[in-house]
Amino acid sequence: MDDVDQTNSDRERDRKSQKKRDREQYALTSDAMERANISIRDLWEHYFSMGGGVDEYEVTAYLHGLIELPEHERDCIAQAVNELYDDLCRQQGAPYSSGHLRRGDS
Repeated sequence: MDDVDQTNSDRERDRKSQKKRDREQYALTSDAMERANISIRDLWEHYFSMGGGVDEYEVTAYLHGLIELPEHERDCIAQAVNELYDDLCRQQGAPYSSGHLRRGDS
């Protein structure tokens, strides 16, 4: 095998590896949304307010694995999910019988 064939083989392997990571990203993003009960509408509104550049229909298609998006848009969607997820997790927890809230809540 010459250097050109090796280089092409390496590129093909890298491309397949990247595609696999891209598929995992949308699947894990969808999973995080489901766990936090984040609607696509809420996600899209937050994503768009952050400067996201695709419409709600495209975000929906991406989250269902129907289309691919550029890395920047995928990362912007992930950031929006993470911010919404953090906001939901920081909400007031359940109070104790003494009336005090869980540690860290005001």
